[in-house]
Amino acid sequence: MRNFALHLAPVLVFIGGCDAFTPAKPSRASTPLDASTTMERYVDLPVAAGLVDAPNSPYQVEQKAVPIPPVAVAVAVESVNNPSIALTPDVDLSKVSNLLTPAQAYEAMVAKGEYNAQTSSAKTLFSAVLGGCYVGMGAMLSLAVAGNSPDLAAADPGLQKFLFGALFPVNLLLALQCGGQLYTGNTANMMAAVCEGRATLPDLGRNWGLAWIGNFIGCTGFALACKYAGVLEGGAGSLAAATLATKTSYELGPLFVKAMFCNWLVCLAVYLSMQAKDMTGKYLSIWLPVSCFVSIGFEHSVANMFLLPAGLLSTTDISVDTAFFHNLLPVTIGNAVSGSLFVGAAMSFLYGKLGEEE
Repeated sequence: MRNFALHLAPVLVFIGGCDAFTPAKPSRASTPLDASTTMERYVDLPVAAGLVDAPNSPYQVEQKAVPIPPVAVAVAVESVNNPSIALTPDVDLSKVSNLLTPAQAYEAMVAKGEYNAQTSSAKTLFSAVLGGCYVGMGAMLSLAVAGNSPDLAAADPGLQKFLFGALFPVNLLLALQCGGQLYTGNTANMMAAVCEGRATLPDLGRNWGLAWIGNFIGCTGFALACKYAGVLEGGAGSLAAATLATKTSYELGPLFVKAMFCNWLVCLAVYLSMQAKDMTGKYLSIWLPVSCFVSIGFEHSVANMFLLPAGLLSTTDISVDTAFFHNLLPVTIGNAVSGSLFVGAAMSFLYGKLGEEE
């Protein structure tokens, strides 16, 4: 940023002269600048450059107010008005950073939990249904691509798992950026809000219950729609049936641990995405942890709300009761334990009230 400003200042000075950076209001030149400051400087703009209209002469020069980046203004003003001052403006670079600190991201998580606590039941349920549909979209994408790659599965099963995991995270990006709520992510933000005294345990219970129900409606409904549309056929259906068989075959203990590890990574993905201010940073923060848990084979209750029904629609070998009691219920509990304790309460200990010394 500093190098950019160093190169920019002489160019702006050359175009407009030393008076180019005279403030519109003289008192604003000494006003502290940050990323939100809107500055205007009157600069000479040649008509020949196409920066202003040219009703008469192509060489006409007019005065026109244009916005200039605050950091560049700070550098240029200081260098022109006081050449003895080095081009090192006293600007808080954290104000223009595209990344929050871990403590700031935790505060954003608490604020999200507080917002969820204050959101009406109808809106919470609706957002959760949307979130369930978004999860179904990502899971269906993974089934469609990885399931229809039989040669890859036969030659390199690990690569097929990676392909499945690499495509899957689009669902969390959609949920976080397009108004969805997920039970899994809410286990962390609601607990964080409770730890900071900005939500109550009844708020937590209400949100978790509504989010779980809404996610189940969205995921199951999306699976039914995919079956009706014919996209859950062929390799996608075969992979869905095989996934159902695998997910219902685990012993309770290992299944519970896989569920805890899964939502630990998912909630960290949400936490990391809160640190990023730009879309690229958010998706990268989501993609790495989520593709990690999917490729390893950890258990995510909301994802299973789509994958289990998709499998049930593709085979008759396993019952609904088996899918629920041998997977979805214990995974739901394991996800709640890790999201609330390993992320929500843990971050409160690091950055919030739980870690305050007496």
